[in-house]
Amino acid sequence: MPDAPASAPELDFRALLEGGGAQAVAFRLGGELHGCDIRLVEEVVTRRPIHPLPDVPPHLLGVLLLRGEMVPVMDVGAALGAKLRAWDAPAVLVVAMGETRIGVAAEAVQEVLEVPADALRPAPYTGGDRDAYVVGVARLASGLVNLIDLAEILRERTTLDSGNQP
Repeated sequence: MPDAPASAPELDFRALLEGGGAQAVAFRLGGELHGCDIRLVEEVVTRRPIHPLPDVPPHLLGVLLLRGEMVPVMDVGAALGAKLRAWDAPAVLVVAMGETRIGVAAEAVQEVLEVPADALRPAPYTGGDRDAYVVGVARLASGLVNLIDLAEILRERTTLDSGNQP
């Protein structure tokens, strides 16, 4: 998979999709098919244990030991109104966020999708948190895919959890 760009403004998934289409990594979460910008994903890791940590927020599942590095693994399901169905040995998308690597747990990682601009439809309004993160729905031969702004989910979840909260 390609190297992730260094600066966040270049990672405007919505603009990329509307401007001619994009590639997305498809993964299952909560039984639904989601897709995120391929430029974020460094690698996919399967069948590796996640080591739980004490006293962490519920969406931080633990750490994945990956070539000597401890990569925190997050469950982004709550942001999408989905529940991770099998967290004991999930597939993990390793995502680059600047100098930091973060793992995102999924039930399964399926494939790389070509998403043409004409396949993009507006996401249905749900009134929940997911409205801020689902940039559209793609109608593809493989079915409907929720296209999400994974970078924004991770930016918000990691910033909010590291800041001072009352």
